[in-house]
Amino acid sequence: MLVESFERGGGTVAIKVKLADVDVGRFIGKAGRNIEAIRTLIRVASSRDHKRVFVDLANPSLTHSAPRERREDSAGGSPS
Repeated sequence: MLVESFERGGGTVAIKVKLADVDVGRFIGKAGRNIEAIRTLIRVASSRDHKRVFVDLANPSLTHSAPRERREDSAGGSPS
């Protein structure tokens, strides 16, 4: 896991999290519960310093996913 933070100005900070593809699902969690809990904790902690912090995943496999290949339907062939 690689975590980078960037000051955007105006009291805003961006945190990018880069994970191995096999770890992305576990980090996000079922129905996004883990990532939302992390974002909530960071938002509450950063509000004490009057900052806005955004947490984003930066995995190439999430942003540039290839379209799924269409499977051949063996049952629906043309009649002979």
